[in-house]
Formats: sequence, structure tokens, C-alpha cells
Amino acid sequence: MKWALTQEIPPCKDNWVSILGFDTVVRLVVHDFARISVASLERNKEWMEIQRMFPENVFRVAIQMRVIPPYLKRISSYFMPATWAVSRNLHNAQRLITPIVEERRRMETVNDPDYKPPNDFLQWLMDEAWNERDGQAAELVHRLLVLALASVHTTSMTATQVLYDIIAHPEYLEPLREEILQALKEDGGWQKTTLTKMRKLDSFMKESQRLNGPSLIGFKRAAMEDIQLSDGTILPKGVHMVVPVVPIALESVTPDPGVFQGFRFYHERQKPGQSNLHQFAMTDKNNMHFGHGKYSCPGRFFAAHAIKILIAHLILNYDFKFPEGKSRPGNLLAHEYCFPDPTAHILMKERDSPWSI
Repeated sequence: MKWALTQEIPPCKDNWVSILGFDTVVRLVVHDFARISVASLERNKEWMEIQRMFPENVFRVAIQMRVIPPYLKRISSYFMPATWAVSRNLHNAQRLITPIVEERRRMETVNDPDYKPPNDFLQWLMDEAWNERDGQAAELVHRLLVLALASVHTTSMTATQVLYDIIAHPEYLEPLREEILQALKEDGGWQKTTLTKMRKLDSFMKESQRLNGPSLIGFKRAAMEDIQLSDGTILPKGVHMVVPVVPIALESVTPDPGVFQGFRFYHERQKPGQSNLHQFAMTDKNNMHFGHGKYSCPGRFFAAHAIKILIAHLILNYDFKFPEGKSRPGNLLAHEYCFPDPTAHILMKERDSPWSI
């Protein structure tokens, strides 16, 4: 992460620099995901650019397709620039990944006792392939990019919202820094337990997500047959159903559900019997941004860790503020999706961190 910061944030030791908040966070998250997706490509600029643009291009196609009648969708897709961009992303990714897959398969057959397969997503997908087709490079590439689709932009959206809220509520900055430093000192550096000790940061992230959820609705379903609920209500075949996750999250807390309180859930965890509840990655009937029950997002714990690591590095190493005369950027809505303003700038300046990370 420290190397990624030097690549994506201009030198700002002596002066404030202006950066695009959302774009910079996306690029930092891509660095993180590139490292765990294909270890040998962790600093390959083309691979990182593919992982950055593939989710964006897929979202563009999805949003555009929604306004097109079903009978025109297929033909219309051929005239969408984003559709061709997705195809280029897949082609270029396959060109990069195929030689790596072939080399790893070759090393598996030579029985070299010194060979240790890399511990990354690509190797996991290779090892868990159900059959020969699943293990082909084209299939592996497609799945890696689907993982990027699920990981990069959703994680980046939440992390950007958290960063905007930190700048908008500077009174939380020093308590967060103190907690992070204390956790690092106790563990002698970054350990898995270090992240669990950042309870104030976890609460801040959860409150930010509560007020700026990535989607207004969730649990999109269509009844494939008539369904009778326990109270006798009939859901006819073909009806579409959603759950209003943002209104539920907004109305589930008291007092002042519309007011940002960064340590709201930290204080809830101080109550008897509540210490392991109210966490960012946990789901319940009032917090369904990650789904709920058996349909909960399996990557939510990865997202929580990635956001904590990113935000911790940023606030320990930099000071922030909005440009003169600007306040917290509003959100942009595209159908039910809620995005941080991609045109918003923030100002950053490097600080002397008491912890070298």
C-alpha cells in the first residue's frame, strides 16, 4: 500500500495538492486487488488498468441496457462503445494471464520439490476448477474479472464515502488516528488482529455506509411460481420484488437517524452483551447492504479489511480538506445505484507519521 500511495498521489510534502477523490481511491484499491489476484502482475500497469476499467465498462453497459426494450437489447449492444470496451478488457486480460496459467500448469507436471504455487486468486481458481473446461485460461480470466467487478468498484465506492465523511467531520480524525496507532503498537505492526482492534474506524465505516449505501434496494427477486407467505399473502408468478435497504438502515437507529454520528456503533458495542455485534461486515434485518442470511456477500470481510487498511494508511500519512468554498460532495444516482461524485476534488498534504507503514 505504501508503494501504491507513492504511485497514485503526487508529492505533497510541502504543499497541498488537488486530486480526484473517487478516481484516486479506485486506483489504490486496484493496487490492492492486483496483488492478491495474480501475484506476478501486482505492479503490471496494464493488468491494473484492466481491473480498473472492466467494472466501469460493465456498469455502463448494464445502465444503458435498462432503458432499451428487450427485443432491441441484443442488436443495440453492438452499437455501444462500452460493450466493445468490455470485449477488449477480456481479450487483453487473456493475453496477459494465459502464459502465466500455462507456466503454472507446466510446473505442476515437472514435480519440482522446490516449486511452491503462488498463493493468489488465480491459483485458487486453478486448484478448484471442477473440470478441464473450468480450468481453461479463458474461463479463469473471466472469473478473475468478475471478482474485480464485485470487489474493486464496490469497495472503492464505500472507501470514498468514508474518506469524504472523515474530511466533512474532522473532529473524528484524531480519535481514529490514535486508535490505529494504538492497535499497530500493540501488535508490533500489521496483523489480522490489528484490524479487529480498530473498533472506532469500523463504526465510522458502518455509519458512513448507513447514510451512503451503494444501492437503494437489494434482494432483487422474481417469483418463478405463485408463492404464499405465512400470513396468507400471495405473490403471483412473474412479480418482481426488492427490499428498500437504505430506508430500513436509515430508520433502524435512534436517536437522530438522519444525523451522522461516526462512533454510533462503537458506543453500541460498549453495552453489555453487544461487544461482538454492530460490526461493519455483519448483516441483520436492519443492515442489508451486504445482503442477509445465506445470500450475504461472501466478500464483505475482504472489503472491510481492505477499506480499513486503505483508510488507515491515508489518515496516518496525510492531512485532508475540501477545496476553498466546497463542502462534502453529494452522491450521484443512476437508477438505484448511489455513486460518490467522480468529479469531486479533495486536497491532500503529507504529514509526518509517528508510525512507518
